[in-house]
Amino acid sequence: MRRAAAAGLLALALWALVGDPSPEHGAAAWPSLAHPFGVDQQGRDVLALLAHGAAGFVPSGLAAVAALVLAFATVCWRSVGRPALAPPARGEGWFLLASPPRLLVVMLVMLVLPEPSPWAAAAVVTALYLPLALDEGRERLAGLARDQQLAGLVAHGLSQERIVGRHLLGGHLRELVLRHAGMLFVQVAFTQIALSYVFGGAAVRAGLGVSWGMELRRFASWLPSPIAALHALLLVAACALLLGGLLPRRRRA
Repeated sequence: MRRAAAAGLLALALWALVGDPSPEHGAAAWPSLAHPFGVDQQGRDVLALLAHGAAGFVPSGLAAVAALVLAFATVCWRSVGRPALAPPARGEGWFLLASPPRLLVVMLVMLVLPEPSPWAAAAVVTALYLPLALDEGRERLAGLARDQQLAGLVAHGLSQERIVGRHLLGGHLRELVLRHAGMLFVQVAFTQIALSYVFGGAAVRAGLGVSWGMELRRFASWLPSPIAALHALLLVAACALLLGGLLPRRRRA
């Protein structure tokens, strides 16, 4: 979660600093001091393209992470309220919510909206991801209830807020919450990148806003130009570093 927040804040800071990627720099150019990532075929600064494209999915991705943490906190709060009992298991219908292909559902939702919205896309991905994440959280809480650890914390007179915040979210469930937060942020980002690659920037944002998927498609159409190949590699590297780096490794709790 901290990695997602740090990456998001870095992208937003770049977005605020580099300015609008308007076609005002002439022909395509290699990286230089004035343009660290070069200029594309349309005369736009590539660093500005990356920053403005990231600003399209970072706020909605961080909002999805916040919703996930709030959902975990709610489940923990209810479990602390009855420390001797395991959280109730969900039926088969609960998992049916996570079964539809997320990209397909997002596309269907976009069709009924008056205009595209990254917030709607993030909400759909979050709703389809929560059942699996919360089920793993309930299993972990059920183990704590069986071992009488929840009952022990309550018996020591700790407040419900402290147990949920410090001992559960910040302790026993910390690795689980961080892992799912990183996974959800990446899924929100890649869903919007995939949509904009297939359908253009208007598939995720109103008008023809800058998006990583649309720019990758443009760079690919300009191949085999060496400059376009470099810009495509830079964009792929940005996806790997910003998004792939958020996927935490599975560790023992």
